[in-house]
Formats: sequence, C-alpha cells, structure tokens
Amino acid sequence: MKGKKTTVALAFLIVILVGVIGFRYSEISGKSPIHTASQKSSQVKNAAQSKSQSKEKADDNSEKPKENKKLEKKEITITCWGDYMNHITQIRQAKATNYDFTDSFAVIKDIVGKSDLSIVNLETTIAKDASDMSGYPEFATHENVIKALKDTGFDVVSTANNHSYDRRLKGIDHTIEAIEKYGLKRTGTFKENESTNPLIIDVKGIKVGFFSYTQMLNGFENSMLNSGRDTAVNLINMEQIQKDVDYLKQNHADVIMCYMHWGEEYSDYPNAYQKNTFKKLADMGVDLVIGSHPHTIQKADVIENDGKKSYCVYSMGNLVSDQRESYGQYYGVEIGVYSDIKIEKIGDKTTVKTFENKPYYVDKYTDSVTTRYVVVPVNQVLNSEINYPRKDKIISKLNRANQHYEKIFNKE
Repeated sequence: MKGKKTTVALAFLIVILVGVIGFRYSEISGKSPIHTASQKSSQVKNAAQSKSQSKEKADDNSEKPKENKKLEKKEITITCWGDYMNHITQIRQAKATNYDFTDSFAVIKDIVGKSDLSIVNLETTIAKDASDMSGYPEFATHENVIKALKDTGFDVVSTANNHSYDRRLKGIDHTIEAIEKYGLKRTGTFKENESTNPLIIDVKGIKVGFFSYTQMLNGFENSMLNSGRDTAVNLINMEQIQKDVDYLKQNHADVIMCYMHWGEEYSDYPNAYQKNTFKKLADMGVDLVIGSHPHTIQKADVIENDGKKSYCVYSMGNLVSDQRESYGQYYGVEIGVYSDIKIEKIGDKTTVKTFENKPYYVDKYTDSVTTRYVVVPVNQVLNSEINYPRKDKIISKLNRANQHYEKIFNKE
C-alpha cells in the first residue's frame, strides 16, 4: 500500500515536471505551448473576431472620404463693346488732330484697361490711305482707329458685320493688315487661304473661345460667296457654327463666346430670328452671345439647359458713331451698353459668375480744336465714380439715357 502511494506521488511529480519543462521550452524557443481542444477553439474564435474587427475598421477607413486638396481658383473679367463706326463727319473732324481717335475712349480707358479681355465690333473697313476714306454707305476709315483701340487697351476686334465687305476683298485685306500691324487679335473676316477656326485665347489660365458672324452684307452676300474667297466673311450658318463650337470643345476651351451681328436696325426689341438663333447657340453649349447691328440697345436674356446657363445681350448699340437724335434719327442711337462679365474657374469647372450690361452715352461736342465724340459711362459719372469735366453740362442727357436703359432692360 505504501509502495502504491509512493508510485502515485512519483507519477504526479513527473507530470508536473514535464509541464514546467514544456512551458519553459516554449518561452525559450518561441513556440506555442500545447493547448487543449477547448483552448484551441477559443483562440480560433478570438482570432476570427479580431480579424473581423480589423476588416470592419479597414472598411470604415475606406468609406471615409479622402481629404480634398484645395482646388486652384482663377478669375477673369471680360468687357464687350458695341459698334465702332466712323461716319464722314467724324473722319473730317479727326483731320484737325491728325486722325487721333483716342479722345473718344479717354473716359472708358480705365474700364477697358482693367479688363483681362476686352472686345469691340469694328463696323468699318480700313482705307489704304487718307485719300481713300469714306463714310456711309461704304465705310473706310483711317488706320489710326486701330491704333486708338490698341492704345485704349482693347484686345480683340470682331470684324464680321454688314459693312465688312464695303470695299470688297481689298477692304477686308487692308483691315486685317491694320489690325495685325497694331497687334490686336481678330476674327470674323479672313485672308486668302487663312484658317477660319475660331480664336482660343488663354487669359490668366482660362481658355476663352471666340468667334463672330454676321447675318447680312448689305446685299453683297452672293458677291462674296462667288468671289473665289467664300470664307472671307463669316455669314451666319448654323452648321458651320456647330463646327466652330465642336472645335473649341475639342481644344478644351473653358468658356465659349461669340458676337452675332443680327436683327433689325433701330428696333428696341429682338426679333424672332435673334431669339431662335440664341436658342440654337445655347443648345450647342455657347456660354455668351453678344449682339450687335441694330444701333440701339436691346435686352439681355438667359437660357438654362441641364443646369448650364447661356447668356445673351441682343444688342449693345453703338460704341461711337455720328448717328444723332438731332439729325431726326431715333433717340436710342446715342446710347449703348457694354457687357461686364466675370468668369470663375475652380479646378476643371468654369462658371459665368456675373453678366451685367452697363449703359453709356456718346457725348458729342465742339471745342477750340474740333468736334469730339466721347463715350461716357452713365452710372459711374452720375455717381461720381468717374470724373467727367462736362458732367454738369450733360447731366440731363445722362439721366435720360439711364431711364431709357432701365426701360429696355426691365429695371423700372
């Protein structure tokens, strides 16, 4: 009996020693100790839970939006101006100043100069020399007009209008030569064998696409089309305009704009043709449509397609001309508007932030040297934001011009 007890005690002692030795061995070797089945099951379960929790944590992290980098913001200002015309009276009066036309733009020079891009419609051809100049009905003026536009700060000249072909192909070529001489960009009329693709102008990192077309050439449409240079002037053709828009999109223009020389002269209201053409242009994706030709101001409009807005001013009126109410002409010929446009680009998205049309009055007066035609911004002068020495003399005309503007643009 005593021997059995001794044997059991020795066996128990051996089991304990084996367990201790195994545990110490696992610590030294880094191997896991022997586990029971229930322990293994518990560990597998815990490991699975831990793995599941890790996966959920990873999924949670993947669902969190990555922190967006701050997108670059770019902004530009574009100003668009109406019909620059030189009647024979203007040409004769300019002779006294050696054909210096800059005085017409003296009051708006800061507005034009501060714009990142400034565009004007040149509604005259350029004569080959001083002896070749003429007024209505076939306009041809001194090349110093282009110099004056350049010195004022204009960047782009639209040349597609009903007077583009007044001096036929030679007139077109003389005009283009003068524009190129003074370093302005242009579109609407073209030299022989020249590409008629629209302009793409990089303005502070924003690519502006621009083209211009005219509805008529004062009866010379067929003459131009049969001249051997049927692309000398852009006549409104929606298929060709669609190609221009496609070209601008393919070349990644951020904003697409155009001048349309259209409508009825001396009318305060756009006609069906203008409205329908604007809708077609908006459907194509044109952002800004600037109208000219009627010699009077016409209202602005907006069309929205799938959240994208297209803006239009149907007519800006005259920039400079000798059309006057005192000659028995319609009052509105003395007034114009310019479009003041703000464009914003954030990342790859470009937006027309503001599209405002602001009135001006053409002040005609005679001093000791000559008769002058000066563009006077109505509200800026009335509000004393711009100092104009003749303000007191023409204040009633400025107020009347503002009333007419508010009537046409439904601001009353």
